Order: sequence, then C-alpha cells, then structure tokens
Amino acid sequence: MPLATVPQPEIIPIREDLRLRKYDGNYALLLPGYQDPYVYRNSEGIFDDAKKPDLAYVKGMCDYLDAHGELYYIETLENGAFLPIGDVTVKAENPPIAIWFERFRGRGIGTAVMKAVIDRLRMLGFSKITGSTVYRWNDVSLRMHLSLGFSVISSNKEEHTLELEL
Repeated sequence: MPLATVPQPEIIPIREDLRLRKYDGNYALLLPGYQDPYVYRNSEGIFDDAKKPDLAYVKGMCDYLDAHGELYYIETLENGAFLPIGDVTVKAENPPIAIWFERFRGRGIGTAVMKAVIDRLRMLGFSKITGSTVYRWNDVSLRMHLSLGFSVISSNKEEHTLELEL
C-alpha cells in the first residue's frame, strides 16, 4: 500500500460498467490472463511462448505488487455481474496494468483505468509517476500513456521509460 495510514478502498468505481476491486489474495484468478502470450510479452517482456508463468510465479508477482502498492482486479459488468478482466496496481513508480482477455482490449478500458490510477495517486498526495516502462513493441500502451500526458524520458533498444507530473 502506498501509504500505510490510508486504507485501500474495496471498490473504486470508474464507470457504471467498470470498476477496480481490491485484491483479495486470490492470485489463481490472474493465472489464465498471464498465460496468454500477448499479456506475458507486454508485462514481462518474455517472448518464449513455451515458457508460461506458473501459479508460484503469479503468487510472487501478486505478493510483491500488493506489498508495494494497492493491487486491484479490473472488473467489467457483463450479464448483470462484474467479471474480472485484468489487474492494476496503484503505485507511484511504474504502475502496472494488464487486460487479460483480447475481447476487452481496444475498448478504452486501459485508458479509463489508468486515469483512475492517476486520480488515486493524486488523492494520496503523490506529485509524479516515475519509471513507467513500456516495451518498444507495445505501441498501444505507449499511445495510451502519451495520450494521458506521460513523457518519454529515456529509451533503449527494448523499452521506453516514461513519467507524468500529477
């Protein structure tokens, strides 16, 4: 959690059909999403489709993110119930976001979620997001960050590093 004295909200509403729900320790829920090669490449930079994260890897990732920020499931309303479709961590250094399922990509969900992260960080008193990394091949994520006002502060052969004044 970014501030130990500030409780993490159970729910952060974004739109009527989109919300963030506090991570409840169910790391197995993330496994199918991170086993998608698209998600794994864009979050971890690993192109070996034969190498997929296992449950222990996802647990370690969730433990780290939950200890260093506010970890949330991204949920969308479908058939009258909220369905987890991704995850995001509210933290001022490199806040990660993943939309697990292809059918939910390209619909503005990532942008709406990142706006909610920015708003939450402002509310918590942070003045800058630093060290946000986007792999060079992930044009969609780069465009999203730039559209939200992030600036590329450095690049190398594999990734761009961005920051945002809040």
